[in-house]
Amino acid sequence: MISSFSEKAAALEAEGVYIGSWSAKNVLSPRKDTQGEYDTSEDRIERLTTVRSDWTEAEERRLLRKLDARVVLPSCIVYILAYLDRSNLGNVKILQSDTPDSLETNLGLEGVEFNWAVSVSYFAVTAMLIPAMLMLKKLSAKTFFPLCMVTWAIIIMTMAACTNSAGLIASRVFLGIPESGVVTCGVMYFSFWYKPRERAVRIGVFYSSNSIAQAISGFLAVGIDNLNGKGGLKSWQWVFIIEGAMTIVAAIPIYFLLLSFPETSTALSARERHIAINRFGRGSTRHTDVTWNTDAFIQIMTRPSSYIFFLSYICIAIAAVAQATFLPTILHTLLQFPTQKANLYTAIVNLVAVPLYWIYPLHSDWTRERMWHFIIPVLGSIPCYAVWTYTSLHPGRHTISYISMYGMAFLGQLLLVSQPVLLSYRSATLYGAAEQAVGTSIAVAALSIASIIAPQMYPNSDAPYYLKGFTATVALLAGGIVCYLTVPFCLYFEARRRKAKTGHAMPIQAVVDAERSEVETKAGETKEAAAV
Repeated sequence: MISSFSEKAAALEAEGVYIGSWSAKNVLSPRKDTQGEYDTSEDRIERLTTVRSDWTEAEERRLLRKLDARVVLPSCIVYILAYLDRSNLGNVKILQSDTPDSLETNLGLEGVEFNWAVSVSYFAVTAMLIPAMLMLKKLSAKTFFPLCMVTWAIIIMTMAACTNSAGLIASRVFLGIPESGVVTCGVMYFSFWYKPRERAVRIGVFYSSNSIAQAISGFLAVGIDNLNGKGGLKSWQWVFIIEGAMTIVAAIPIYFLLLSFPETSTALSARERHIAINRFGRGSTRHTDVTWNTDAFIQIMTRPSSYIFFLSYICIAIAAVAQATFLPTILHTLLQFPTQKANLYTAIVNLVAVPLYWIYPLHSDWTRERMWHFIIPVLGSIPCYAVWTYTSLHPGRHTISYISMYGMAFLGQLLLVSQPVLLSYRSATLYGAAEQAVGTSIAVAALSIASIIAPQMYPNSDAPYYLKGFTATVALLAGGIVCYLTVPFCLYFEARRRKAKTGHAMPIQAVVDAERSEVETKAGETKEAAAV
């Protein structure tokens, strides 16, 4: 059956749609043909759908280096600052804990009010995902990202003036609006500039900003804690003011660094623009694509793969967000580390994850393998939560040292590197800007919804053992693996259904967009040649 499925899937991939497989043959090294050429689905599709190639590999590599500096680097800075401002409550919570100067004491937070303060911004984030993607295509990243940065920075600085839980929660709701487009728009922005086989490592580097932000947040919190009482402000207020001011200052160079679109960027030479536009095949995301297509929206919303990717992602995202938010608290309460050590040890865990974010997706891009590169790190994370569950079930009766239990946190971080692999797979199965906007939003909505659920995993009432949170995490990781294993089946049946209905395995709108892009590209090049 598997052999028959592979043959039928290959026939559909010959038309330019990506399905993938469960084969483990190229997990360690890429599959190549007798001529030494890459022989994977992504490469075959690229060769079939790319219209022309009148440039050298050296020229394309030079362009990629420029794109990495002008697309990936500033996007990472945006993500670092966004996550720094959004996730700082985890560090702020334990500053001056058990004193009158703590956040919870000053604002009178009781019960699960702190947990909801963490979660509530993600309601706005989830609601604004698709509008944010459409605004990105309308305004370009060059304008959209700096505008969002200034807006959320002002909101985060006003949080220092909060005097009660209602003010904090209201501020967090508004914070979610400008921050809604950071992750989704970052992934879509990369699809304008990078081929599917180039995206996983870039998304991985982009997602490493998450860990970098958490590490910076930990170190900043330790340093800013020393400002407690300065200027009549508490240390938690200084955190909001300083981190907000940093974002406003950074928005200026970000505007000048970011590129708009391959078709319109004035920072590229005519030759670079020509390569950037034409190195993509049919079905790629382009500025010339329709921005909104109701039929594409309905099709994406009715595809089973949309929900399988969503379920796979939300399972691992809940675990990832919960650990990111509450690791300082877990180290402080369960492992009994002092406040400053809990923040510093959390920063170390996050820093170790950064090179993994870079290396692991790079290997996935090199091998063009998207199935097992997701499953392996998720499997590797399960022992972390299994050990923590065991110690919670047997408090005071286990022989596992606190340092060993802290070491498990590094295993728990492994699941993070599965995220860029999943998003790269999802991005490669969406065709055109309209599909990228909707499909990526649905996938990344899992992260937003997970960010609502995750803070409820570790309520104060479960401290210090958090048994429910740890056991639920083990179940979620196992569920995520099971869901992800069904992805190729879903993509295959969707392509076969389109083929039977329209005669094309690829969505019709993607074919139309590709033809429009080719016509407009030729017209633009003719105009440039005439001007010369």
